[in-house]
Amino acid sequence: MQKYAINGRFIVRKQTGQERFASELIRELDKLDLKDEFVLVVPEYAQNIPQYEHIRVVKYGKVKSHFWEQISFFRYIKKHHLISINLTTTCPLFSPDIVCLHDAAVYEIHDLLTQNLYGKLSTAWHKMMCYVAQKRAKRILTVSEYSKERLMHYLQIPSEKISVVYNAWQHFNNVEPDESIFSQIPKYIQKKDYFMALSSLTPQKNFMWIKEVAKRNPTCQFVICGSSEGFTKMGESELKESNLHFTGYISDAQIKALMMECRAFIHPAIYEGFGIPPLEALACGAELILSNAACLPEIYGESAHYINPYDYEVDLGKIMQEPIIHVEETLAKYNWETEAKKLLSIVRDVDCCV
Repeated sequence: MQKYAINGRFIVRKQTGQERFASELIRELDKLDLKDEFVLVVPEYAQNIPQYEHIRVVKYGKVKSHFWEQISFFRYIKKHHLISINLTTTCPLFSPDIVCLHDAAVYEIHDLLTQNLYGKLSTAWHKMMCYVAQKRAKRILTVSEYSKERLMHYLQIPSEKISVVYNAWQHFNNVEPDESIFSQIPKYIQKKDYFMALSSLTPQKNFMWIKEVAKRNPTCQFVICGSSEGFTKMGESELKESNLHFTGYISDAQIKALMMECRAFIHPAIYEGFGIPPLEALACGAELILSNAACLPEIYGESAHYINPYDYEVDLGKIMQEPIIHVEETLAKYNWETEAKKLLSIVRDVDCCV
């Protein structure tokens, strides 16, 4: 008997960290003993939907964008009396039930996210989602202890109402590296001799740090992969340096090839809820140079080198001489199967309390 409806709008969205979180958790959830309890509800126009063994997929509603959740998804869960599970922050306002709020960015770095009209509107919308989750959700999920503490602080959420479900990296085992990327970047960028970074060019990812460090380290080469987002002023033109190459958006296969051959993977974010790309890089054998801000020390511990994200006067060679330990322990800590089992336990606990 179906009890839970998973919000499947992430299927029609461009895949970033939150969409990865949803898709991989559901993939692992499907391998568990679900007893026909779950349905994944997606828009009628959804394509390339994964095949599941125990989770039924239903196409329902032609409404576009956020309105699909508010109209079509809401109508479906009410019609069938289901508990909604929302893994990418947004949710139906009148039936949020179980919601994952990935971070408290709209409160902590509000000024960075409101540099233009799009950013102002997006931030206001996500603040409303957080407010609705705080008031109406039966359980809130988040992706790190840091995010849990900050959400509890800003939204006054009691500890027992919010649970941590981590991200993981095992999806990268299924990616075959595509070395064609090396024919698309300048020939002077040699394997094992470049620093790499990956993320959307949102302000909190702090790619300006890499630009400034590149200026001060002219003999080092830097490769940044990512795409511009609507609420940032940064784009390719702002990342111009003679020793810095911006690839734009590239495939997972090309990303993996770059991660396997980089001198180190740099993630200088000033704010992060979890940070999947460094974990993917660590799984590829790359050394990590991370910001010491937000959740990153919690997630990566002693398996990474750390920098102050506001200090541009750094010696990267000296930083990499510092010892790192417990890499295998870090990788072992984060596993999609483990987190899917945790999610299932949380969902069933919520059902028992309804």
